[in-house]
Amino acid sequence: MGRRNAVLFVCGVMVAAVAGGARPVTSAAGQAQSAPSSRLARHFPNVPLRTQDNRDVRFYDDLVKGKVVLINFMFTTCTSLCPRSTANLVKVQELLGDHADRDVFLVSISVDPDHDTPAVLKRYAERYHTRPGWTFVTGKREDVDLIRRGLGVRDNDDQSQHTGMLIYGNEAFGRWASTPVMQSPATLAAIVLRVVDPRANGG
Repeated sequence: MGRRNAVLFVCGVMVAAVAGGARPVTSAAGQAQSAPSSRLARHFPNVPLRTQDNRDVRFYDDLVKGKVVLINFMFTTCTSLCPRSTANLVKVQELLGDHADRDVFLVSISVDPDHDTPAVLKRYAERYHTRPGWTFVTGKREDVDLIRRGLGVRDNDDQSQHTGMLIYGNEAFGRWASTPVMQSPATLAAIVLRVVDPRANGG
């Protein structure tokens, strides 16, 4: 499956993720598509991970279940997309205001767990002055690959293939989508806030 025509199966919903031109998963009415939460857990392997604070967590139980989350893949020695996407998400987190660390959470998953120890991720997060509510995680390579496959973003074994996509959704309502991470911070914040409470947005 080539990167330019990667097909993401995010929680059972097909997303055409053509590099540079992908759009969020939407219904005919323009709303993020949803599916019952009980059907979605299999796409979020409940594998053990470690945070930048060296805390043990489970991917689904602790980072996703019942939350509005933004998920991206990165690695700290990346010199192209990752620094730019991390800096962009810092601005998104700022624009989320009081929602950040209250009802919207960010999860950045290293695709280079052999190098990116909790201590390395801690230094990376501090370099970008990330705020509470943003968790950087590492783990066994096979567990990270399970997550990548579950979310449909693992094209091959090349760690640089981390797609530049931001997966976001409201697990409690089963609403998930994918969108390019390098959109303007204001656009990304607005997109995310639409899934914080679907009932308040006509969902």
